[in-house]
Amino acid sequence: MGIFFDHDWFDDRLKASGLTRASMAQAAGMTIDEIEMVYSDRRELEGGEVHAIARILATDPREIADRAGAADPGEMAMPAAPPPLRAGPGMTVRSEVPVTREMIAGIHERLDRLESLIGLVIKKLDQKR
Repeated sequence: MGIFFDHDWFDDRLKASGLTRASMAQAAGMTIDEIEMVYSDRRELEGGEVHAIARILATDPREIADRAGAADPGEMAMPAAPPPLRAGPGMTVRSEVPVTREMIAGIHERLDRLESLIGLVIKKLDQKR
């Protein structure tokens, strides 16, 4: 697990490039929740993510790994193309982003917030009746 994440350096590089944390997440195939976990040292960047972020920030992957407190990123392996997923008659869908535990946790968090919001709206509507 990363023990040091240089928030200021990453935010300065993103700003200088006209990018945001959301841009970094998208480039690395991560959710914004996963990026926030990296920023708060609750998740370490993986090799492919380090390389993707290095590419959009136009810097060496080793510098990204050092500033993120991540392990050595090694060489960027070319990912094998995933087989097409069948979505229905005549439709083909490709899964470009692997599903991670962090992604699923982020979805659960968003669903919990939505359920809470819907509960508040229903409560307000019931009070008006």
